[in-house]
Amino acid sequence: MIDLGYSKERMLRDIGAALEAPLLGDLSDPEARARFVALDQARLLVRVHAPEEILPSLDAVLSARFPEVTPERLQRNLLAPIKKAVGNAHKRGNLRDPGKWITVGVVVTRAGVCVEVSDEGTGFDVAETCARLRTGTRYFTHGGSGFRKYEKAKAVISFAGGGSTFLARFLIAGG
Repeated sequence: MIDLGYSKERMLRDIGAALEAPLLGDLSDPEARARFVALDQARLLVRVHAPEEILPSLDAVLSARFPEVTPERLQRNLLAPIKKAVGNAHKRGNLRDPGKWITVGVVVTRAGVCVEVSDEGTGFDVAETCARLRTGTRYFTHGGSGFRKYEKAKAVISFAGGGSTFLARFLIAGG
C-alpha cells in the first residue's frame, strides 16, 4: 500500500531498528552475506549502476534472512516492489546513464525490513501520480505497473526526495 505520509524514520521504528546496526556493504563476500542473514539487526548500503548488479544477491539474502515468510508472500510484497523500484531508478530516474548511481539501503531486524532506493534523477510528482492511480485516470507515461504493484503490496511504500527515493517497510508478522 502506498502511504505518502510514512517517513523512513517511522519505518525504522516499526521494525525496531537502532542506528548502530552493523553496516555491511559487499554482498559478494560470503562472510558479509552470512552476517546479514544471522545478525539480529544489520544494515546494507550499496551503490550500483544497473539493476543486475544488486537484484540477484539482494533477493537471495532477503529470502535467506526471512525463511519463515513464504516465498510467494516475500516475492509479491517485498522483492517485486524492490525490483520495480531499482528498475525505475535505472530507467526513469537515471535515464540508463551508465555514469549515474543507484543507491540501495536496507535495514533488517527480526521484525522486518526497511528498504531505500535512490537515483540521481530529478524525481517526479508522486502525489499527483498516486491521485491519478486512485481515481482511475491515466497516471503513467510508460507501462505503469510499478504503482499498481506498490498499491497492492502488503508493505508500506512511500517516497522521499521529490520522488527520487523509494521507501518500503515490510513486517515479517503480517504486513
